[in-house]
Amino acid sequence: MVSNTRYIFLDQNHWIYLARAVWGRPHKAAHTAASEELLRRVDRDEIRLPLSIIHLIEHMRAEEPGKRQRLAEVFERFSRGWFFAAWSDILPVEIARAVGHTFGMARPPPPTVFGRGFMFGVGPKAREAFPQEWTELKLGRFAWLAEQSGALLDLLAFPNELRRARQKLEISEVSRRNAEAAEALRAARKPYDKSLHRRAQYARYTYDLQERIAAALAALGKRFDDFIGLGVGGLTEFWARVPSLDVDCELTVYRDRQWSRSVHENDVRDIGRLAIAVPYCNAVVVERLWARAIQETRLDQKYGLAVSIDLMDLMEELDR
Repeated sequence: MVSNTRYIFLDQNHWIYLARAVWGRPHKAAHTAASEELLRRVDRDEIRLPLSIIHLIEHMRAEEPGKRQRLAEVFERFSRGWFFAAWSDILPVEIARAVGHTFGMARPPPPTVFGRGFMFGVGPKAREAFPQEWTELKLGRFAWLAEQSGALLDLLAFPNELRRARQKLEISEVSRRNAEAAEALRAARKPYDKSLHRRAQYARYTYDLQERIAAALAALGKRFDDFIGLGVGGLTEFWARVPSLDVDCELTVYRDRQWSRSVHENDVRDIGRLAIAVPYCNAVVVERLWARAIQETRLDQKYGLAVSIDLMDLMEELDR
């Protein structure tokens, strides 16, 4: 890997704007030149524009086949097959590292966040959906095939309209339920100040992830009681050392305290992607709400991140 290669996250809307520029219908006139320069830098491997599985899911929700085809070709050309790892693959490593740091013991290497091929971005739960008769050898061959040029385009252009429509309905229903649950939770937390709101998030992580924490502790000869014994201050420091959950917490608290705005159905997916992109990318291009959230929580300073809300802003950042 080129040592000075920069990783840049584009949210779905900015991938769409990039595609419109590539296909001669730019959202802004300046996007045409920006898209051409981005491609030159991609081809020189100065920058990489990794995708996540959520990008692909959102792509398949588009109704018009022509739009899906055009965006698929831009995904293929500009990503060059680079993908984010699944959060469920990154998180156990982050927790093990935070446990080691907290108790003054050896830490494993950082997680491998970026890799080639859409199979790299498939998490453990999704991998369980593959046929049981598929051996590790067969899965390895499939992963190799997914890394090859054109594989992503073949995947996204494969005609499967019935499944696409069914998947869209399922995703919409899950998103609706997630938004309703988040709205109810923030209503319950509204009477409390931000510090208590944040501590409530940490308590939820502790409960939901206790098995992963216990496994990391056991590897170092520690028990879960040792973890709880850290107290409020120690647990707060611990969760701030888990990069993806640190970002998830700060963005969730920020969103939940925008009282004039209801929780949007896309929020959970947006925060989930940013939880990985913010600590591990060099730059992100996102909608104004999330740019403001990242900057006002100072996550950009903590992780050395450039934040843009437009492709032209990104180009200015890359030239600095």
